[in-house]
Amino acid sequence: MQNGHKPESTTPTTVVMGAGPAGLCSAYVLSKAGHPATVVEAAPFVGGLARTIKRQTDHGEFKFDIGGHRWFTKNEELNDLFKEVVDDELLWVHRISRIYFDGKFVDYPLKLANALKAVGPVTAARAVFDYGLIKAQQKLNPTEVVSMEDAYINQYGNTLYKLFFQAYSEKVWGMQCSELSGDWVNQRTKGMSLVTAIKDAVVPSKGKVVSLIDEFMYPRDGFGRFSERMADSIRQNGNEILLKSPVEKIVLDGNRVKGVQLRTEEGSTLLEGENFISSIPLTVLVKIMEPSAPQDVIDAANSLVFRDIITVNMMFRKPKVTNDTWLYVHDRNILFGRFHEPKNWSPAMVPGEEYTSLVIEYFCTRGDHIWSMSDEELVNQTVKHLVEDLEFVEPEEVIGGFSVRATKAYPTYDVGYQEPLNKMKDYIRGIENLQYIGRGGSFRYNNTDHSIETGLLAAKNILGERHDLEQVNAEAEYHEIKRQKERATVTS
Repeated sequence: MQNGHKPESTTPTTVVMGAGPAGLCSAYVLSKAGHPATVVEAAPFVGGLARTIKRQTDHGEFKFDIGGHRWFTKNEELNDLFKEVVDDELLWVHRISRIYFDGKFVDYPLKLANALKAVGPVTAARAVFDYGLIKAQQKLNPTEVVSMEDAYINQYGNTLYKLFFQAYSEKVWGMQCSELSGDWVNQRTKGMSLVTAIKDAVVPSKGKVVSLIDEFMYPRDGFGRFSERMADSIRQNGNEILLKSPVEKIVLDGNRVKGVQLRTEEGSTLLEGENFISSIPLTVLVKIMEPSAPQDVIDAANSLVFRDIITVNMMFRKPKVTNDTWLYVHDRNILFGRFHEPKNWSPAMVPGEEYTSLVIEYFCTRGDHIWSMSDEELVNQTVKHLVEDLEFVEPEEVIGGFSVRATKAYPTYDVGYQEPLNKMKDYIRGIENLQYIGRGGSFRYNNTDHSIETGLLAAKNILGERHDLEQVNAEAEYHEIKRQKERATVTS
């Protein structure tokens, strides 16, 4: 970590809205360059949805990430930045992820032999036939891929779509796949299909393609350490992070931001600056402008929605629940959608070898039946699923649990979302000294590295470079594949 020096007061100040990893990355890069920056954050902590929570018990301290955030990227500059920040806390973790459906476990991402074995020879034959049929139909009579359903069927065929993608996708988004845009599939699974799975099974791409999903980097004491250490460096370089300071208004002067009105414990105050970077959810940002944004922009914001999440964080007197880093639960009768076991990422996440824990994710929308459950009901429901449905633990092994609720966790791509989104972005791009970054701030379902990259590039723009943030995560290749001449050796 660099101690640096206090930035010169004559340099124009940048105000960064949001102390998640993207916003902190902007301030971190600016701080290292000696540029004054102030970060403002509504919450009393840094890290946003990528923070790590500590829970002290009679058994010792448990640590929980709010959803798992592994680190992998195809961008070596970002890799270097992550290593620079995490430094001596860096671990390499071997990833094992599976899908649970119909009482069976299947490797994820789908591995052809494993998936077809799980469904049996008859269904496997139908899956291959369906895929060939859809490809023939597309060749003879091409049709536009509009919905998530279209996109998955186009990539994997109808049988595998219904087996492995439909139920889970509808659990995650709370909508039918026919109502969701195919953009999400195209963005998350670029270039992947049944054919690529077959090719990789028959002729592995040794020495040419490295799948970053096989192993990833992770801070020993939780992913939140990445944000905490960036925050430490920002302060050491003489810049400020103002917590518990939500932005009430973006005060405009013509086509520039003059300042942001904050609500603090002392009352409202106007924080002025020369440049502004926002990771505030885009649909919120356009509605807090002063003077107000045009009505059609506000209408556009009102037409787009986010998906919320509740994590139920469970503690057990048990050495291990699974070998997985992630398990995706497709069964419609089990309310949660996914969980990860922190101990499988780092032994330091639990107080000792005889303990483990789970972070269990319930995808929901504020006001629905899951969101309306009390914390006690959520914990009890989780224990019931783990004990009775999955048979992963015994009741006496449960130490306890608690839930954490997060709104606006995932931007929802429903069919037709592009038009209102572009209307909002066109409006923001008309404001000269304001950039939007991050997943919520861009209303783009980015991975962690993509969100942090937008923060990095926004800072570079202020430092004199020219980068189009919309080009982040726009490449045509699957985001978990990296091409290189020779694989680097890593140690655990």
